[in-house]
Amino acid sequence: MVKRKTPLPSPRAIFASLSPRLAGSLSSFFTGQEDSVKYLLEMLHRTVDKGESNSLLVLGPRGVGKTALVKHVLEQAASKTSWKENVVVVQLSGHIQTDDKVALRDITKQLNLENVVGDKVFGSFAEHLSFLLASLKTGDSTSKPIIFILDQFDSFCSHKNQTLLYNLFDVAQSKAVPITVVGISSSIDVTELLEKRVKSRFSHRHLYIWPMDKLDSFMNMMSSLLTMETEEFSGWDKSVKDFVGKKNVQKFVEQKVFSVDNSIRNLKKFLYQAMVKMVQSGSSQLELDHLQYALECSSNMEVNSMTAQLRDLSITELCLLIAIKHIEHIYDNEPFNFEMVYHEFVKFKRRKYSTLPDERSVVTKSWENLVELELVSPRGSGRSQGGIQEQFSLHTGQVPPTVLSQAVEKYPNCPTEVIQWLSSSHHTASH
Repeated sequence: MVKRKTPLPSPRAIFASLSPRLAGSLSSFFTGQEDSVKYLLEMLHRTVDKGESNSLLVLGPRGVGKTALVKHVLEQAASKTSWKENVVVVQLSGHIQTDDKVALRDITKQLNLENVVGDKVFGSFAEHLSFLLASLKTGDSTSKPIIFILDQFDSFCSHKNQTLLYNLFDVAQSKAVPITVVGISSSIDVTELLEKRVKSRFSHRHLYIWPMDKLDSFMNMMSSLLTMETEEFSGWDKSVKDFVGKKNVQKFVEQKVFSVDNSIRNLKKFLYQAMVKMVQSGSSQLELDHLQYALECSSNMEVNSMTAQLRDLSITELCLLIAIKHIEHIYDNEPFNFEMVYHEFVKFKRRKYSTLPDERSVVTKSWENLVELELVSPRGSGRSQGGIQEQFSLHTGQVPPTVLSQAVEKYPNCPTEVIQWLSSSHHTASH
């Protein structure tokens, strides 16, 4: 007897089931990182079950799944009865709570203590925070465990005197209240931004999350993101596994996706575009053409939005971005300051393009415009770091080299010297 082939669901049914999973940070789907999940879960359970206080930083490049990991662990922990009844989770973001006053107001709101605080006046931040934590004590004087999640942790480091971090780490170290502070940051060396008194109270526990470094792991992640492991979609799951196993598909993914950006965020975006194309073509199976379309689409989206912005820059501003590109290559993407960029810029002007302005005031104004447009970002926050003069405060570049290259190519009447400087070797640029 011939076994009947499982019919494939309609393209729209497949897309409807997969799109929430692939739609960026809103997705609750999480797979892999078993050791990291276990480590963080055990630490939270020790806080809840044994009253053990702790602090930890989850570190790794952007798009690697740090926030998704923490969210997944919180969801797993919340399934326990003891967690549901007792634990309070406070979630803060350095992009939203831009100073300690705003952070304290949101902590009060998330702890549901607005009525308790009322019109009370506190002498200090520490006194205010201690009052909030003491208010959570139950009838037998034991305190409810509190989990603090600080996303964009490096932004909190730029708050005046780092008062919030100091007090949270101080409470965790003193063990007066069972709390765990989990910071999330894409700056691997973020602990260097901590003041001495804050650093001394941090437990120095780090959980590093790295992008997948093997193609096999990347292809397995691709397969996991696309399969649903249900009877209804068993035919689709089989077609995905067959598709992912093809040599030409693996070669395409390796050369065009994995070697360019191997983050989970990029993979999700890439697969979402491929699924859109599959639905548009009316096919119930993924094909190589769909992946090709997804690559072109994501490339155009990234380039079009930023190249249009770069085309409106002055030649001086464009040259500053090229100087940044060379500096980032020389120093392996370490943060830089204005003085380093200015030095590289002046060197190019004097050797190759004498008509460029090199007056410090003119170049400084161009630099400030790049910062305002967020093409260059201050490390941490807009304020100068710890009293450091503005020209020495650290910054990071936000323009990918490929986008900069395409913008220079499309720049109207771009001088030949500038085009040559962009494509010159970094050795030549720095000597």
